[in-house]
Amino acid sequence: MSKLIRSEGIVLRTRAFRESSKIAIVFTRTSGRIDLLARGARRPGSRFGAALEMGTEASFIYYERENSSLWTLSSADILLSHQTLRETPATLNALARVLKLLYHISQPGVLNSGLYNFTLILLNAMGERESLSALYDLFLWRASALSGYPPCVDQGCLVCGKPDAVNFCIAQGGFLCAAHSQAEEIIRFNPEERKILANLTNVPVSEFDGQIPPILSRLIRDYARYHLHAGVNIIK
Repeated sequence: MSKLIRSEGIVLRTRAFRESSKIAIVFTRTSGRIDLLARGARRPGSRFGAALEMGTEASFIYYERENSSLWTLSSADILLSHQTLRETPATLNALARVLKLLYHISQPGVLNSGLYNFTLILLNAMGERESLSALYDLFLWRASALSGYPPCVDQGCLVCGKPDAVNFCIAQGGFLCAAHSQAEEIIRFNPEERKILANLTNVPVSEFDGQIPPILSRLIRDYARYHLHAGVNIIK
């Protein structure tokens, strides 16, 4: 028995299926990651048109079948195409990196509306601004938190609470004082770098200045790799 479902979603990737169809992997607002069979999508003049381009947000109507992980797409109406992100090598590469991580951390049937909403905000910003590398780092930082691994950057030592701790431990996800960081692999920050890190946790994307020091960029990527279990092939 099948059930008709409507959901907004972001196309993560597609692949060819048989002679004329496609399978679209979509990160949806209401159902997590899903696989949709778009029959005839590779034929000229297909009714799906550009709605299955990577990075496109669309409203999808599909048939959900019991005991099946591949559902049949009925229609797809574009909400935001993000076409500008596919027009230059730099923006296309940035888009691909974001979608690759989304594919890695999203799960079938697991709702994460916070991550979905933040991704849309970030993709819009990527189409309007030039600081693509910094926006990618901001995405990694927020995606880690929204996936259940929020870093503790606005408090003292995680062990004793001592204020002004400047040794960040990736494994523990926060700062440690000198006494409690001796047996840990840590990265030492000055107070200004710690302030920037704390700001990245809450700053609206519209107010983000696009400036992340190299030491913080390395930390953010190492933190995301560790907690999201993503290798360098996913987070470069």
